[in-house]
Amino acid sequence: MLVIYKKELNSYFNGMMGYVFIAFALAVIGVYMTAVNFTQAYPNFEYVLDSVRFLFILIMPILTMRSLSEERRQRTDQLLYSSPISTWSVVLGKFFASLTVFAIPLMISCFYPILLRQFGAVNLKTAYAGILGFLLMGGAAIAMGVFLSALSESQMVAAVASYAVLLLCYLMPSLSSMVSASALTACIGFSILLLIVAWMLYSTTKNKVLAAAFPVCGIAGLAAVYFLKPALLEGTFITAMNALSVFQRYDSFIFGMLDLRSIVYFITIIALFNFFTVQVIEKRRWA
Repeated sequence: MLVIYKKELNSYFNGMMGYVFIAFALAVIGVYMTAVNFTQAYPNFEYVLDSVRFLFILIMPILTMRSLSEERRQRTDQLLYSSPISTWSVVLGKFFASLTVFAIPLMISCFYPILLRQFGAVNLKTAYAGILGFLLMGGAAIAMGVFLSALSESQMVAAVASYAVLLLCYLMPSLSSMVSASALTACIGFSILLLIVAWMLYSTTKNKVLAAAFPVCGIAGLAAVYFLKPALLEGTFITAMNALSVFQRYDSFIFGMLDLRSIVYFITIIALFNFFTVQVIEKRRWA
């Protein structure tokens, strides 16, 4: 893993992408810190991170779009497949390299709450809890981006897919408020989710039988519940949509709470999408 990590990290900085990302991130954080902490006189550095959350979602695909798609495009992935390095080492090496680039401006930002303390009372605990939550949220976004990069050999396709998925996750709370709580809506919504999961299964396993059987069984079960006891489905799709809202989990850190449930949630998302990426590569490795 260390070999892949160093190779990927060198590619970020040799190609200047890492420097550009760090400079842009620090500039954005600096501008918002001036506006929030100095101009509006709020003593909460976590409010700055909350304000830049959407901008980081927009630039996150730049970090991940080339992780594995570039390997496929240049056919250098064949060297990875034939090497004695395990697939987990490849995936984790690339994931942690992207996470390191993302973490560098956050590490520098750790000095900002101390700087702000020279001008007034600043709660360092809530500030650093906000930075930790932001790092975990970024890790979850990176894991999703690396997975989407593994599905295509085009950097542009991987970037657009990452933008779409991250934007959908960001807008999920607003979208859930516009969705009906009826059983029919839940039945249709879960059916769509089952089809998406089926596509992910096929992308990772290339097993048509498994990919087809999963949504068929799931939709049949939903139909049975809908006709026999529809009350069980009422409001469940809205609950599911809120559960899929990755970036809403950061809200607890903004209010100064080190929420263990949110930490476990982010770590689970990271582990899950790294697992999906490993399955995609393993399938391609033995194809």
